[in-house]
Amino acid sequence: MSNIIDVINTEEAIGRKMMIGGDNIKQMAILSGVSKQFNRIVKNDMETHRNKYIKRQILKKIDVIITNKMYSMIKNQGNRRNIYKTLEEYDEDLHELAKQIYVKIYDDIISDLNMVYREYIFDGSITNSCYEAYLFGIMEKEYSKLIEYLEKDFEIPQIPQIPQISKIFI
Repeated sequence: MSNIIDVINTEEAIGRKMMIGGDNIKQMAILSGVSKQFNRIVKNDMETHRNKYIKRQILKKIDVIITNKMYSMIKNQGNRRNIYKTLEEYDEDLHELAKQIYVKIYDDIISDLNMVYREYIFDGSITNSCYEAYLFGIMEKEYSKLIEYLEKDFEIPQIPQIPQISKIFI
C-alpha cells in the first residue's frame, strides 16, 4: 500500500506545479496525463487491496467484541457493574458483524478464525496458570461458537447453473 501514498504525494506535487506554473499549456497537458495515469494506478491498487482491508477490519472488530465479552464474563458476575454490555448484546454484535462478511472474503476469514482458535487451544495447553488457562478457554469457546455460526448459517448466493455444451449438442 505504500505505492498509493507515493502516488498521492506525487500527484499533489504535480497539482501544485500546475497551479503555480500554469503558463505553459503543453506542460500542463503532460502533467494532466501523468495525473490520469496515477489515478488509474490508485484505482487498480484500491480494488486489489479492498478485500484485504475489509477482512482485516472485520477480524479486528471480532477480536475486540470477543475480548470485551470475555471481560464482561469475568467482571460483570452478578451484574455488579454495568461497565460492559450483556453477553447477549455481544452475541448480537457478532451476528451483525457476520452479516458484513461476503463471499469473496468468507474463506479467508474462516481460515484466519480457525488459526486464532488453534492458537488459543495451544496457549491454553502450555500455560501453567489456572487463571490464564481459564481466559484462554473462554476465548477458545467463543471463537469456536463464532466459527460454527458462520459455517452453519452463512448463505452463499446460488449462481444459476450454465448448461453444459455437450448436453446442448447431443
